[in-house]
Amino acid sequence: MMQKILYPLLLVFVMLFASCQKEIEVDIPAYESKIVIEGSIEAGEPAMVMVSRSISYFANIDIQTLMNDVLINDAIVTVKSSTGEVEQLTPTLTPESPVYFAYVGQNVIGTPGKTYTLTVQYEGKEYIAQTSICEPVRLDSAWLHFFDENDTTPTSRILLTDNASSHDYYMFRIKVHGKKLHDRLWVTSMPVAFDDATFNGQTVNYEILRANPSALFMAEMSDEEKEEYYRITYRKGDTVYLKTSMIDYDAFQYWKAMTYSLAVGQNPFMSPAPVPCNFSGENVIGNWCGFASTIDTLYYPE
Repeated sequence: MMQKILYPLLLVFVMLFASCQKEIEVDIPAYESKIVIEGSIEAGEPAMVMVSRSISYFANIDIQTLMNDVLINDAIVTVKSSTGEVEQLTPTLTPESPVYFAYVGQNVIGTPGKTYTLTVQYEGKEYIAQTSICEPVRLDSAWLHFFDENDTTPTSRILLTDNASSHDYYMFRIKVHGKKLHDRLWVTSMPVAFDDATFNGQTVNYEILRANPSALFMAEMSDEEKEEYYRITYRKGDTVYLKTSMIDYDAFQYWKAMTYSLAVGQNPFMSPAPVPCNFSGENVIGNWCGFASTIDTLYYPE
């Protein structure tokens, strides 16, 4: 008897829930492209700046789209130092750029203690940003760190003594040259940047992980190449170049925010984190950053 009552009740509930369904139309706003400016000047080196347009996450990216819809090669890009040196950068092909193209300088060379103003003029609009180059810092030591005696895939660790008289901002990048992996570009660490708020004036032992390599050309890689490219540990025969950079406060804020974006930015369903931009002007994103760097070399013998 109970079963005879239960089945009709279930049918009524199903019909009630089905009748409550409502079709919802979501009005997705049209994508608004922005000007993207990514520039840097290293101590001892000239400036390099990439100017492009942002495109929708769901847009197809190929070489044709990159050349016609993304890269901007007719902007006027100028760098001026705080001591009056001025140079207009030249658009050129360079392997130092992720897309092999950038505006590159020759005569204005990055110097610690100086401030540099970047001006980009494009289609009647002007975008301006400033950055400073700090004094470089030398690590106490750097080494390959093995978890135990059976570990064959070490990470890298550093010993760093912080300057107690200043508030410092650090950024680490890595290049690996090995049998199968040969990084063309510097790969950021995780986290990308941090300050000395928790260890001011102290000596710290810190693990540096190779993380966040560019996914721009991932579609062209085989599964084996991807496995090598995205690894955070080292293999026998690897030469590891560890770049320690001092950056200013604005650059730190940018790269600190990029830690989250680089970690989850390839997932379109994650909530985006705001990334600060130090450019004045409308509809622009990006960063102009000065670096004071030193490089340590580690080798994992076969």
